[in-house]
Amino acid sequence: MKKGRQFVFVALASLVVTAAGYVGWREYAVRRTWRELRPPLPAAVGADAPGLDARLAVCAARMESWPPDRAALAEFTLLCHANGLLPEAVQGYQALMVLEPREGRWPHLLAAVLGGFGRMDDALPLLRRATELAPDRIIVWTRLGDALFKANRIDEAEAAYQEAQRRAPENVYILFGLARCDLQAGRLTAARKHLQQAVTAEPKFPDAESLLATVYDQLGNAEAAERARALVKSDGHYPEAPDPWTDELVDYCHNTYMLLVAGSAAEADEAPQKAVGLLERALRDAPDDARLHRQLGKVLTRLGDLAGARPHFEKAVAKDPGNEYLRQDMVLFLRADKDQAGLEREVADALKTCPNSAQLHFEAGVIAARAGRYEEAAQHFERTWKLRPEETSAAHELAEVYFRSGRADQGVAVLEQALQAHGADEALWTRLIRQGIEAGDARTGRWLQSAGQAGLPEAALADLRRAYERRFGRIPL
Repeated sequence: MKKGRQFVFVALASLVVTAAGYVGWREYAVRRTWRELRPPLPAAVGADAPGLDARLAVCAARMESWPPDRAALAEFTLLCHANGLLPEAVQGYQALMVLEPREGRWPHLLAAVLGGFGRMDDALPLLRRATELAPDRIIVWTRLGDALFKANRIDEAEAAYQEAQRRAPENVYILFGLARCDLQAGRLTAARKHLQQAVTAEPKFPDAESLLATVYDQLGNAEAAERARALVKSDGHYPEAPDPWTDELVDYCHNTYMLLVAGSAAEADEAPQKAVGLLERALRDAPDDARLHRQLGKVLTRLGDLAGARPHFEKAVAKDPGNEYLRQDMVLFLRADKDQAGLEREVADALKTCPNSAQLHFEAGVIAARAGRYEEAAQHFERTWKLRPEETSAAHELAEVYFRSGRADQGVAVLEQALQAHGADEALWTRLIRQGIEAGDARTGRWLQSAGQAGLPEAALADLRRAYERRFGRIPL
């Protein structure tokens, strides 16, 4: 009996040891998998993204603990994505999809990164997975439709857009996507209907008007096509559908250049308030960046907040006084603010640090001419003309200075010299001929003939001929 109990005890002990070994082996395997999954700490980026290196280091230290710190991994991955550290971001999203397999944000954002690399075959399954996990989010269906359309899988793209439309019937991006599918399938009437709905919902959406013009062309309605084209107002930068998950990345961005670009893009997208937020976010990390102050000043000026804009222009100039473009922006702002005294001070000071700026010399010439300082004005306009001979405004103003100061021969000489390089310039010909008419210059008839040969508009020539006939009589043949 004693031996039986001893056997049972040994068997139980062996089982406990085996179980403990299995649990230990399993935990070791899981820990090893976690070590392989978690992304590495990227190389330091330094001053390009103030505060980023320290924040990533803290996250990396937290990720070394057990069990896995999901919050640290999410923050690390979003920081990498937001600041352009994309290989580490890809690895981070892959790890998050293992740890949080029911979260639709991770495949959606990973697809955005891979799509940016042109890896659409890899992005498509992730986009589909995002629609399964977050079916009520319009953007996941829109992005899936866009990707399928680019892959020329038109029927599937249309199905994705239709799912999105069930949730947002008047969304212009969805309507535009459906119209593209219609057009690709040859359904011109359906495309027209979707595009008309889009422009009604958002008249400032240029993609829809532009495509609507194409549809009208194909339907044979040239007049409607021309009207649609006339409504397209864009500099070639067309906005994408708003993506709340991607927009949240801005809170993780420390790269001042990326924030500057994003702010400029937001302004181009007719979203100046969003631009303000992005630029203010960047200035929290880089308060001495002249580029950020300049751009924020321009956006605030556009919003009509001149009082708020002025300190930013002033800081930009103070941080980079030799930057000609900052100086020019400051001059433009002071003109908009109707601060003539400040503008004159700024131009004089700017020329000390930017002595070869054609624009600043031109501004100085205008100021001097307005004050009757003609000799000073002439020097500035001559300098401008020398620096920028491809433009005629300085030559025109220089001639005016000579005419006003009683040096008509020099003014005529300037105009004739400018016309040798710019023979089709209507303003130069008009000023030369009118000067000749006023002064009774015998050369005026020849100038008038040369202007006609240069191809001046007939209406302008007719006015000049009438003025000539009143002064001299018949125009010489």
